[in-house]
Amino acid sequence: MEHLINILKGAVIGVANAIPGVSGGTMMVVMKVFDKLMGAVTLNLKKLKENFVFLFTIILGMGIGVILSSKVLSICFENFFVQTQFFFMGVVLGSLPMMYKEGTSEKKFKPIHIIPFLIGLGIIIGVTVISMSTTSSSITTELDGGTFVFLLVICVIAAAAMIMPGLSGSLVLLILGGYHTIITAVSDMNIPILIPAAIGILIGVVLCAKLITLCLKKWKNSTYAVILGLIFGSFYAIWPRESTSVELVDGVEKTITTGANFELNSTGIIAIVIGIIGILLPLSMEFIDRKKAASENK
Repeated sequence: MEHLINILKGAVIGVANAIPGVSGGTMMVVMKVFDKLMGAVTLNLKKLKENFVFLFTIILGMGIGVILSSKVLSICFENFFVQTQFFFMGVVLGSLPMMYKEGTSEKKFKPIHIIPFLIGLGIIIGVTVISMSTTSSSITTELDGGTFVFLLVICVIAAAAMIMPGLSGSLVLLILGGYHTIITAVSDMNIPILIPAAIGILIGVVLCAKLITLCLKKWKNSTYAVILGLIFGSFYAIWPRESTSVELVDGVEKTITTGANFELNSTGIIAIVIGIIGILLPLSMEFIDRKKAASENK
């Protein structure tokens, strides 16, 4: 049963990682696997062997989540864009008390921690503003030497963002110009394109996991202050808005309009209700975990 739950948790993280603006790292915190996952991702063969089943089930779930989301999410975003964005905003908002509690479990925040908080806030807002100015999104379907190196490098960078709560690996891929190529490759199962992407993600995850683990050990309050800043900034990234991009369609550049702006009408009210459901999801999970812990301690 535990393995099935881990696969489901991995699937949720995978879905989040496939959406530009939504943080897979935040979902790791919501699913209560972040700390364990950061400790398990290592080049130490002994630790890797001890955590192999846990890592395998999470990674399997993430793979399932990414593959399913490449189809399902396109339907949700095409038909229910504002509602979908509000759901993820709600999940992020509902995770904030959990994040604050974790960040202050040993020591309380001090006024000086406003600095790392603002750094995190500035990073995600800056990344989002840059992404909004990105107007070209060409798709590569054939692999050559240059494409291999390009996909490898951008996936190392995106993977580092992918596991950092508040940051969106997909948004970084979008900015670097590789998102549409990779999401299309996943949907079409284009293995040659996926190989350098997978290698880059593996390298980025291992390197960043070690760095995050070190930061949490030495500077826990400051690290969580940065993470909270990233998460607060992600509301700006996820907020539903209409955007335009120039894409090559049959060799001709066409302006494509995607997304939608939030309006306080019937659609907007439904979106707010769905957002509230999103808020309740991590809060209810936290409540269940508390009840479970209390019953085990009796």
